[in-house]
Amino acid sequence: MMLVATVFMLAATAFLIARNEELIFLGRGELSVARDRADPDTIVFTWRDKVEAPMARRFEEAWREWKNEGSRVVIDLHSPGGVIGEGERVIRVIDRMKRTHVVDTRVRGRRACYSMCVPIYLQGEERYAAPNASFMFHEPTAYDFYTGEKVDQPQFEKDMMSRKFFEMYFVNSPMNPSWGQRLVQDWKGKDLFYSGRELVDQDSNIVTVLE
Repeated sequence: MMLVATVFMLAATAFLIARNEELIFLGRGELSVARDRADPDTIVFTWRDKVEAPMARRFEEAWREWKNEGSRVVIDLHSPGGVIGEGERVIRVIDRMKRTHVVDTRVRGRRACYSMCVPIYLQGEERYAAPNASFMFHEPTAYDFYTGEKVDQPQFEKDMMSRKFFEMYFVNSPMNPSWGQRLVQDWKGKDLFYSGRELVDQDSNIVTVLE
């Protein structure tokens, strides 16, 4: 009986570890850059952390070092999202990459791209994802600059902030406009989660290639 209980506990623990692996972000602000083993002409930028400083600086430094190498960059993401301003700075670095290189993005199996990670992911010409990759969308949230605490905004300010965020990062993105309109209707006060397969099945045009 004891053996059965022990086996059950180990199985349950293994399940919980696998289930929550996508929520573990261990990058500690470090960007990993390497050539793709299968395609030496492709440079892979791997980010496993929040969208916050020093992400943009890491991308800038790495691009300065690798910009004369290869012809394609794949940005491999696993991030819970973060700060809008930092994400915007990362996108500006990606825009410079696109002047000379094809830039694609990827979210691997049981990995996640939440919140401000999604606008970065949308910068890819091809956007790869595993069927069980996880994506999350929600309205932007205001935080106090000094305390880091969430600010309770009046509803009109929340609506204005959400509208600006949507227009800046989704209206002129590859996102299917009709899917985007459904998103606007559904995301008020919610965190909306979708798998890579669901985004393809719903014709969102967020994920272009399931792998």
